[in-house]
Amino acid sequence: MTRKPAVPRYRAETDGPVHHLTVANARGEAMGYLWANDEDDAAGWCLRPAGDRAGINEGIEWSAKLSAAKARGLAPTAALARLARGSDPRCVSHVVPGSLAEAPSLAALMELAHVVTEADDRRLLAHLDRGNADAWRELREALAALTDEDRAVRWSESGQQPDGTWLMGHPVHSERLRRLVGALAAVGAVTPAYLWQDNPPPAVPADGRLGPADAVRAATAVVRGERFCDGTIAQAAGEGLLDAVAESLCVWYEADAGGPHGVP
Repeated sequence: MTRKPAVPRYRAETDGPVHHLTVANARGEAMGYLWANDEDDAAGWCLRPAGDRAGINEGIEWSAKLSAAKARGLAPTAALARLARGSDPRCVSHVVPGSLAEAPSLAALMELAHVVTEADDRRLLAHLDRGNADAWRELREALAALTDEDRAVRWSESGQQPDGTWLMGHPVHSERLRRLVGALAAVGAVTPAYLWQDNPPPAVPADGRLGPADAVRAATAVVRGERFCDGTIAQAAGEGLLDAVAESLCVWYEADAGGPHGVP
């Protein structure tokens, strides 16, 4: 059996400074960075976790272009120069002209990639369903109906049973809590536009208040996170995060998005 030769690749890590280029989408929003370090023969793609989901697939494409440059024998920074020259702004993503810069380390670039911009916030808010007045009314009513008992989620029985079988405990959400979670999805607050798995878990701010875009981030992380880890919704309910999320979104809808004043 003949093995295919390994695809040439630059090293994926470096301890030294990195040159980097900004890659943006058609709207001019940064999706990620191409970076390079010649001393370690290293180069790669650095996704912006707060950015467009398309950055995941585009990152695969840019990584493939780096591999092609490696196969041609180009040094990492020469590869960046080549990609910048051949970039087309009409494509899904392109290198921003004049964006070449240097970061003291790859860690510093990754820290830059986590910075949230106003464009990131606007993109998330654009996914909210402003026109569905019924869904927003349901969200407000569901929040008002939630009780402390609903927030203190209990778990089902777990452990070994008399017949030797084992039961795995799971959170038992009340009808009112399920109603609130469903309302968050109905208004568009649970969205694929947010890369929740690539970002730190949400937390309740010290003052208990969330900005509307952060409320969308938290709603998405909590509701989608429940599919992977039982108890994510229960924890958010007990800590007051779900309350903060729903309140923030209702205030946004009523005040800034032209929602009717006095929504129950």
